[in-house]
Amino acid sequence: MIQLTHSGMTMDGHEAAGLRAEFSAVHCVRLPRLLAPSLLAFVQQRLEQGRWETRIYPDVGEEYLLDDLPALNLLHFIANLQDFRNLLEEITGCTPLRGFQGRIYRMTAAAGHYDNWHDDTIGPRLVGMSLNLSPRPFRGGRFQLREYESELMLAEIANTEPGSALIFRISERLQHRISDMEGDEPKTAFAGWFRPDLPDFFGELRARASAATSTPR
Repeated sequence: MIQLTHSGMTMDGHEAAGLRAEFSAVHCVRLPRLLAPSLLAFVQQRLEQGRWETRIYPDVGEEYLLDDLPALNLLHFIANLQDFRNLLEEITGCTPLRGFQGRIYRMTAAAGHYDNWHDDTIGPRLVGMSLNLSPRPFRGGRFQLREYESELMLAEIANTEPGSALIFRISERLQHRISDMEGDEPKTAFAGWFRPDLPDFFGELRARASAATSTPR
């Protein structure tokens, strides 16, 4: 199992080869229990305290976005770990994955949230990730991936296990969406893209820390 923890990334066995073959075949893999339980518990606590705002993406979808820096900062820190990005480069064959940018979103049936087929190829995005943060099981909200021209369905996954992630290829030849939500429970996830053009995440953190300590008081 691959897991992101307080101290970095852990991985048992030789999983990369099997995941690489699966990704090559269907352009998508699932990483069960990727986020360590202690980190997941912290983020889920923040979900109840943060402010949710409606976000509309014309012709694509509608959802709630969480405005909560502690949760977002933690998840960006974890997603940008060098070992994790190196592993994803090995699994996906997409390089370089220099950084990850994401958001925490929530979809509910009651609010009429939806997600249409799209390819996410705005800017140089190479690999997408969706990490399930939902504290309770939800119905609907399945991740679907298909070929653009033939509309052949390549994957349809109900990623309902808390802390588990989906990794998928971004390409003009592929489209993905989240199926309609069902029932009363919302789907909550941290989702975004690994890109080749982002500045070094940890280099920026060190620069900010250095600037803060050198500022006269």
